[in-house]
Amino acid sequence: MKPINYNDLSLNELRQYILTHREDTQAFHTYIDRSKQEGKMITVDLEDNNWEEKITERIQES
Repeated sequence: MKPINYNDLSLNELRQYILTHREDTQAFHTYIDRSKQEGKMITVDLEDNNWEEKITERIQES
């Protein structure tokens, strides 16, 4: 089987790939890294009393 170049896949294509190839940890790590780079990841600080409000705002922005 030909190796997959994760950089040739869009973020959505990479997501679909990891959903069907859950054992491919390198693909998963690549997806997480690219999601962070593209601002798709939300970081939660549970010490912040307004964390739920901030998440809701971030979801509405996207």
